[in-house]
Amino acid sequence: MDTSWLQELKSAAGVHRFIVNDNRYGILIVARGELLFFQENDRALFCEISARESLIEPGSIKRWDDKSPISAEEKTRLLPLIQELYQRAYKDELRIWKE
Repeated sequence: MDTSWLQELKSAAGVHRFIVNDNRYGILIVARGELLFFQENDRALFCEISARESLIEPGSIKRWDDKSPISAEEKTRLLPLIQELYQRAYKDELRIWKE
């Protein structure tokens, strides 16, 4: 994971920004539609997506930019939030990538 790129995107123009329940969020499709930048307050991560197919790979939600791991419980909380914000930003339903 490129932490310098994550740090740059935290304050970059063009990132879709939202405030939900006093929390600040950012979301942006990057890397030719293969990665999604997601920010919650001061923490951020990249996860794998297919922007063309509107699919997210939940197994790629692993670590925050501060290298702290994302637990199964936290992933369960984050996944629907990422899906909701993606739909608000891109007007497409982000479906779960099932292998």
